[in-house]
Amino acid sequence: MTETTTVVAIPGESPPTSFDWGAIIGGALLASVLTAILLSFGSAAGFASFSLYSWNNPSATTLTIIGVAWFSVVMIGSALAGGYFTGRFRRRTGTVPLDERQARDAAHGLLMWAVSFIVGMALAYMVVAGTARGAASAVGQAAAGVAQTIPQDRAASIVDTMMRPSPGAEIDNPRGEVARVLTTDSLMSGSITDADRNYIAGIVAAEAKISPEEARKRVDTTIEQATQAAETARKAAAWLAFLIGAVSILAAGAAVTAARLGGKEREENIWR
Repeated sequence: MTETTTVVAIPGESPPTSFDWGAIIGGALLASVLTAILLSFGSAAGFASFSLYSWNNPSATTLTIIGVAWFSVVMIGSALAGGYFTGRFRRRTGTVPLDERQARDAAHGLLMWAVSFIVGMALAYMVVAGTARGAASAVGQAAAGVAQTIPQDRAASIVDTMMRPSPGAEIDNPRGEVARVLTTDSLMSGSITDADRNYIAGIVAAEAKISPEEARKRVDTTIEQATQAAETARKAAAWLAFLIGAVSILAAGAAVTAARLGGKEREENIWR
């Protein structure tokens, strides 16, 4: 007597080596939409927290800390939601061992995070590009005027230095002359030479009707303050980039963890 074996396909299962891209894309869309909505609410709350006509506004440090905390919560929370959705609703993988199922759930969660990250970057790029186009049309003429007053190469800067008027000579546009010298130095070397400091101090002394010593103090103090402000802005940009990277890594881990949790509940059918 011959025995026969009947193989029955279980509905809803997928081949062992496939990715369920429907669940991945669905989770990514969910995470992206949640991120956009929650960031919009956060922006609205931030604008509503201060007034241009009030002196009793939260400090910039307070707003920055709250904004960073909200951004972190939104990114990680959206990754959790999207990862859980992907793991919970991806198709079963048949008789694959438990460890392999968990690994595939984690991979699906990681891919979901990657797709949502790309979608978020694309949206941010479109917003920035649109803003830049609008700003460019508004400041085009001003930028062209400034470009004509700034030397474009080192030779022009050297010629400009040789053609400077003697100390005490009348200058048609002293404010523009000071701004041009400062801009030239910052473009060429990133520092202000002693000759340029003395030249600027002479213009300041003549315009403000103060002694050369007092004018030099003003120039040195102003340049030092501008240098510190630029350094502070550079450090803030570096910390912001580091923060975005760190939060993105945490969000990827959250997506993987949530996808494994969703896969566990999918296998156990706890919703029945």
